[in-house]
Amino acid sequence: MIARRRLQSHPRIVFRRRNEGIRCLSKLSAISSPLLKRAESLAIEHTKLSHQIQHRYDGNLTKRIGELAPISKAWERWASANKSIKELQEILQDPTTDSELRPIATEEMEQSSLDLPKYFNALQSSLIPPDPFASLPCLLEIRPGAGGSEASLFVADLLRMYQAYCKRHSLHYTLIKLDAETATKASSAGINEAILEIDTPGAYDRLKCEAGVHRVQRVPATETQGRTHTSAASVLVLPSFPDQEGDAAGSAEFGTDDPTSDFYINPSDVRTDVMRARGAGGQHVNTTDSAIRLTHVPTATTVSIQDGRSQHKNRQKAWRVLRSKMAQMRREAREEEKAALRVSVIGVARMGRGDKIRTYNWGQQRVTDHRSGMTVGRLGDVLEGGETLDEVMESVRGWQRERDVEALVADEEAAAKREGAGRRKAS
Repeated sequence: MIARRRLQSHPRIVFRRRNEGIRCLSKLSAISSPLLKRAESLAIEHTKLSHQIQHRYDGNLTKRIGELAPISKAWERWASANKSIKELQEILQDPTTDSELRPIATEEMEQSSLDLPKYFNALQSSLIPPDPFASLPCLLEIRPGAGGSEASLFVADLLRMYQAYCKRHSLHYTLIKLDAETATKASSAGINEAILEIDTPGAYDRLKCEAGVHRVQRVPATETQGRTHTSAASVLVLPSFPDQEGDAAGSAEFGTDDPTSDFYINPSDVRTDVMRARGAGGQHVNTTDSAIRLTHVPTATTVSIQDGRSQHKNRQKAWRVLRSKMAQMRREAREEEKAALRVSVIGVARMGRGDKIRTYNWGQQRVTDHRSGMTVGRLGDVLEGGETLDEVMESVRGWQRERDVEALVADEEAAAKREGAGRRKAS
């Protein structure tokens, strides 16, 4: 056997992690068999298609093989480690096994027991369907919530935090909308709405974990009695797509003219209002009809842009934001439908963008993310877009992967139940 050949060349070492390996194996005993069956079937499909492509070229087959390759590789690693453990168990349970081989077999067993969970986690991750918007740039919209002027000041803090984060990671961004309370610098004024366009590919996948309600607890500058107030701001992360005029190929790829695409909007469903820009600003304000407001009548979704001097450019920006909002709304509607089905079947729910996701506490100088449960004590570094913010965001991505796996397991178990019910009806 393979395991026996490995044992003959392995050095003899005193092993100290036996209990840990056993604990890891006990956790794997609860693995969902439908999930493993799905992985195995996809790995078999990858093998069959790989043989077919050798005899004839097909673009669709090549694409499918590429999609299945990570799953097949992860499955082979997990299956190999699992097989090795079974072989080692047979060796240890065999009373005729040489006494000198037993300590070596025990060491191999414990090491494989530690490796197997890592391989299974990689297998789970490979089975999670890729986000269709993962490769896109994004629009990051920040608005004040409860808390009045203090909430508007917090929006300014969050905007600076994300701008600093983008600078540190060399993510190119443009502030396409800034609705400040006064005409003074944004650093000293509250903000009613800010939209940051981050046009680096993959920005949506990187920043989508920031969507939700951010809560701040601090003593406002206007508070005379030193009481701590709680305010909130909402962050919306939308997928962005290439300019229709500037990148026709990109627009065709994302189907802005395809009625089945998430980005498609029927022009007849949109009401356009042209008006003069309002508020303090340059010479064009209140003198030219450059501001654009688009309203998607069926959903009452409204976007208004007045930052540029050109009505044409403002119209382009407004359409880009509106398409992004509609694409996100359609995707969330599908996810909510799936989540409702999962809850009814197995009780797996998801956190929506309206839920409180993070608290910034000035008095304790800490930040707590309520999804991953991570708490850090370096508030200043977080607000400067530093490495601590990276740590918090990565913890959320890990939390999201776990939720995705739970949803995947729920889907597979629900499918298995439906298949079993169908067989019973047929019989």
